[in-house]
Amino acid sequence: MYCPECGNKIEDGNVLFCSECGTKLERDVHTMNKDSMGSSSSKEAGIHGLLFTNLNLLAEKLDVDEQSLTAVFDKFIVEKRKCGVSYKLVDAGNYSYGKSGFFGKARTVSLNADSSLWDYMDILMDVHQREEAAGKEESQYLFIIGGSDIIPMPCVRHYIPDDSNDDSIDTDILYAYPYGKEMLALLESQEIFKYEQLFFVGRLPFGEDASCEDLLDYLKRDIENSHGIPMIAAYGQCDPNWKNVSVRVAGDLLSGNYLRNFDGRLPADCYYNRLILSPMVMEENVSQVFHAGASLYYYNLHGGEGLESRGYFGAMLHKSGEGAYPVIEPEHMMTCLAPNIVISEACYGGRFIGLDRYHSMLLASLSANTLAFVGSSRVAWGSVDSLNATPSTVALCEADIIASCFMNAVLQGYTVAQALFIARSALLQGTDQGSLYSALTIVEFNLFGDPTLSMNFYKGGKSEGERLGKKALVPEDAKIGCTVERIKSGNRSGSILEQVRSAVDGNILQIHTMINQYLYANYGVVPREVDGIFKVRYKDGREELQFNYDMEAQKGKIPARYVITTTVGGEIKRVYTAK
Repeated sequence: MYCPECGNKIEDGNVLFCSECGTKLERDVHTMNKDSMGSSSSKEAGIHGLLFTNLNLLAEKLDVDEQSLTAVFDKFIVEKRKCGVSYKLVDAGNYSYGKSGFFGKARTVSLNADSSLWDYMDILMDVHQREEAAGKEESQYLFIIGGSDIIPMPCVRHYIPDDSNDDSIDTDILYAYPYGKEMLALLESQEIFKYEQLFFVGRLPFGEDASCEDLLDYLKRDIENSHGIPMIAAYGQCDPNWKNVSVRVAGDLLSGNYLRNFDGRLPADCYYNRLILSPMVMEENVSQVFHAGASLYYYNLHGGEGLESRGYFGAMLHKSGEGAYPVIEPEHMMTCLAPNIVISEACYGGRFIGLDRYHSMLLASLSANTLAFVGSSRVAWGSVDSLNATPSTVALCEADIIASCFMNAVLQGYTVAQALFIARSALLQGTDQGSLYSALTIVEFNLFGDPTLSMNFYKGGKSEGERLGKKALVPEDAKIGCTVERIKSGNRSGSILEQVRSAVDGNILQIHTMINQYLYANYGVVPREVDGIFKVRYKDGREELQFNYDMEAQKGKIPARYVITTTVGGEIKRVYTAK
């Protein structure tokens, strides 16, 4: 066991005082056997989790010896334990399975960069089963240390058929369900969401320019804020096309008076209800309003996947042809002075694979003072303001719901991983239940950072969120999922609209005409040909039509598409757009 004050290793489990500092040892509370799979049947209070990494690969990446790295994690475990978090180190590069039979030998595996994803999942299941068999408190949190080159990040098939932007999704959600290979097919069918998740998952990735100092710095900040990240102020920045949506998403920040008042300090067209509007505010002058001392950052801006699209972008209001403009860059996040949490709705807002901190908002944030970051690995989707919208009249969908519910739960005191679980569940059980866009949003938004962290409040003390157990995102009897059929004829030479004319009854053409009128009257979108028409059949019996309209190409290769769903009779249900 280890002394809770100085971290000194105590070899004799019967001693009552630490030989180094004299601290009295409470064995029933503070004892942590380094062999975390021991046979003790006592259950300990607090949060329990696993640190999952590959020490050999991580040591090589960070240019440090493996023994030093082990010592770093041992110290981190001791310090976190003082804060009520019991972590166990699981090394995929040197893992011994439990013995099979009385005379059996323990099987040891050494996974590497070429190992199967399911080999990693198998280790996690073995850890869980051994905890369960020993009667120990089961680990609910999984903190993955390292990027996809250390512990692989699953890459799964994209939900949207014939999507022009992506054909796959990088996601850590599979680690919440490490039950076996069949979970991949269940994820693709959405049936996985009915299963009880085993872990709340977070990952600490490292960029191509990372060093051991990056790990040490993050773990130090993590320990210092393990009793709660102080909630002092917030900063919000959005595209003007989504300003009313963004105000509704950020409602808790506004009602809590966490966003700064810019009245008299900025031109009126540069902010809206305390949210910075971009590109009215651009990268050249954003530092004049950027709040480097904020505790929570909310971005509802554009993002791109190209190397040159390293920051976030804003677009001109209702003038898609004029392009998108850089409005905040990774360097701005490196200036943050206070421990903070980031939630970004931007497309590719949480990308990091193969990048350094100067080409990833996520890596830049984590290299400075960000402790938890939620962002998307692919194109994100959300609501767009109509011309006469107000915060009270706009409807939220997809990424908006994730951001809104995540911030609400964090401000109630839930851990960041619990907050993301609550947000995912709210989206799945909402009006878009079973939608491919909802499933995509749930899977593509990942949590980066220690999943056990939460917020603390100077106003009124810490709010203790209800402890969430291992549960499913939707009830077992929920009818989720759908099938999608592209509507087209055998005549491939003409446009999609011409194909529709020759193959489908006039109702589709009438709906298309009505949508064009609706988009122009309510969103300022000039009438155009439809780029894709689909029929969606939900497992609960609902049927919808989906119309895709691609906008003109914009600078920075920012995807621009409006998606409109209607009933088969032509009633418009939702209008949303790529972020």
